[in-house]
Amino acid sequence: MYYQIFTVIAPIFLITIIGYLFGRSSLYVDSKTISSLVLLVATPSLVFSTLTSLEIDVATLLKMALSAALCVALATIAGLLILRALGLSYRTFLPCLIMPNSGNIGLPLVLLAFGEKGLALGISFFFVIALLQYTLGIAIASGEYRLRDLARQPLIYSVILAAVVLLTKVKVPVIIATTTQLLGGMMIPAMLILLGTSLARLSVSDLRQAIIVAVARLGVGISTGLAVIGLISLSGIEAGAVFLLASMPTAIVNYVFAERYRPDSQQVAGAIVVSTILTFAVLPVIIWASYRIAGITP
Repeated sequence: MYYQIFTVIAPIFLITIIGYLFGRSSLYVDSKTISSLVLLVATPSLVFSTLTSLEIDVATLLKMALSAALCVALATIAGLLILRALGLSYRTFLPCLIMPNSGNIGLPLVLLAFGEKGLALGISFFFVIALLQYTLGIAIASGEYRLRDLARQPLIYSVILAAVVLLTKVKVPVIIATTTQLLGGMMIPAMLILLGTSLARLSVSDLRQAIIVAVARLGVGISTGLAVIGLISLSGIEAGAVFLLASMPTAIVNYVFAERYRPDSQQVAGAIVVSTILTFAVLPVIIWASYRIAGITP
């Protein structure tokens, strides 16, 4: 059991450490360019390639998307109550509590824990989280909602194309299938490298507050994941994947939005660093629990 959990965690740690070392070294890593490449090219390619190459019915994918939306909805309610009790700013910290890092950490984990099917399920979950990050997340931080931000996300069009293929049973041309597979292959390692470089560059300005927000994020993630599993009666790998993805730490993209729109972005940076470290510390337990929920004996 311990060895199987170790084989899931070890690659995540190693690649993240490589990114961290690059971030701390004198070598210049253009994180903005890499993140743009991941968002605009690699992610849509991986979404299209995975959803069109695996035999997973549309109903299952829609169920995972619904799970992500419900997780965020429940987390928003819980987050508002927690922040009100703590007297912390909604616009600064609410995204930290409701937006899990289901991309950088979540997708590699579901792939290593549950295989290719887990990755397909994870992508369906991540797709919704990513769209909410770049619409709801921006709206909370900036205080202004812009519908046009949604139309600018390449993820939408890759999912639409994948849905057309799945519904019509059209065979994807080999050139397109191979190209999207190759481009999508760089997404997961690139995300982990970016995670490491980001952790190397972010700093903690208020440790006590960062710990409070990090613990709250972990508690909100675990509780909403379990609640959604019960609400829509998930079972098997679907349930395990939802629990794993919902339990992820605060998404790093929250700092990007805070830096752009908020005067206290360093507090968000601290919450992200501590949240990530805390999740890594309890990751063996989270993976073990996801296996138990999925009915798998590791």
